[in-house]
Amino acid sequence: MSAKVLDKLMSFFGMEDESDENGEYVSETVIPYNKKPKIVNIHTQSQVKVLIVKPEKFEQVINICNELKNRKPVIIDLQIMDKTEAQRVIDFLSGAAFALNGEIKKISSYIFFVAPENFDVSGDIKDEVNSLYNLT
Repeated sequence: MSAKVLDKLMSFFGMEDESDENGEYVSETVIPYNKKPKIVNIHTQSQVKVLIVKPEKFEQVINICNELKNRKPVIIDLQIMDKTEAQRVIDFLSGAAFALNGEIKKISSYIFFVAPENFDVSGDIKDEVNSLYNLT
């Protein structure tokens, strides 16, 4: 009984044993495949995570630069920092972005977007944000 069920399953999946009239099994010729199959990733773009940082001290800029070195885009909100400290942070991040072939964009007075080399920024972010929230 179980042999019949197994034979039916094998024939359903196209794996049935073929035999000639004498009950002898006929073997199929297997053509070897020596080439490696080409594997193509169907996900052309990976999910990008943007880090939003509100530093309180200049010393925290090292952590932001480490994220840039790891190719993560960062939004920096400097509204709670002293103006002179905020200027130092922007100067430091501008140099880091330049050294890493990235770029820095001003979004508003105290908010900046720093993008690494692998992240393409086109257009003017400030104009886009202003038009989005009708700030002009």
